[in-house]
Amino acid sequence: MKIRAILFDLDNTLFDHRVSARAGVDAFLQHLGTARSDQLTRWWFEIEEVNYNRFLTKELSFQEQRRERLRQFLPLAGLSVPQTNNRLDDLFTTYLQNYEEASSAFPDAAPALRGLRAIGRPVGVITNGNHDQQTSKIKRIGLEPLLDRIFSSELTNHTKPAQEAFLQPCRSMNVSPAETVYVGDNYRVDIEGARNAGLQAIHLNREGARRQGTIQSLAELPPLLIETT
Repeated sequence: MKIRAILFDLDNTLFDHRVSARAGVDAFLQHLGTARSDQLTRWWFEIEEVNYNRFLTKELSFQEQRRERLRQFLPLAGLSVPQTNNRLDDLFTTYLQNYEEASSAFPDAAPALRGLRAIGRPVGVITNGNHDQQTSKIKRIGLEPLLDRIFSSELTNHTKPAQEAFLQPCRSMNVSPAETVYVGDNYRVDIEGARNAGLQAIHLNREGARRQGTIQSLAELPPLLIETT
């Protein structure tokens, strides 16, 4: 079947979130006068995932999940938790500024998007999260001119892996799910979610073993899709 559109996950697929977050945590701890450690970084990512998922399920607001991350992380770093939301927000801004300064796309992201557009395929992003934050991130890493559409869970009111999180973008782009390929790094959220919605899906596993339906670099995409159309 002809492939008419390609949709991507954002974080850890096009955008190197983990590298940016590590840099943000290191600078944040330096600002607080605390030495960085691998354990503290692991805790930061664990706390981030738990509370961001609470935001996605609408248990917490976007701003409150940021505050809750600090409430849980600061004691682990041996630091006291500010008693006011304003102070928590100021602290998170310090982290965020360093995170944003370190923001970068994976080296293979822009060439892959250009390659797909060169063969006449519209490309877009489906990402869980706050719409302003995710679109701002795309602009900072220079990918906005290479994307036709950006669909956030806040915009569509559906969070991956829900089927409607994938079906709404297909309807908006006037393509059928069967004619659409979705590329992402998270097998459960991205790949299983897309396939359950009827899309074709390709798992990006940069460090894992190569297997059928899996790629290790976005550079593999344009020639792979040419072969299947």
